[in-house]
Amino acid sequence: MSHKLVVVWFVGGLLMLGGSLITGNLEMDIGVSSVSYYMALIAALILFLLGGLCWIAVAAAAKGHWKL
Repeated sequence: MSHKLVVVWFVGGLLMLGGSLITGNLEMDIGVSSVSYYMALIAALILFLLGGLCWIAVAAAAKGHWKL
């Protein structure tokens, strides 16, 4: 496995970590508007999707289907 694959794998993990940190602290509480709540939810979803894409890219490159 090349160094590029390891870096992309690590970046995917950091993106997943960021998404889980946002969702772990997400609460509809006093002082939180519904707009900011849903924006944080969408941001976490985008981070999860980008992290998943990084991991899929690493898996495809490790299998030899395409070069990263």
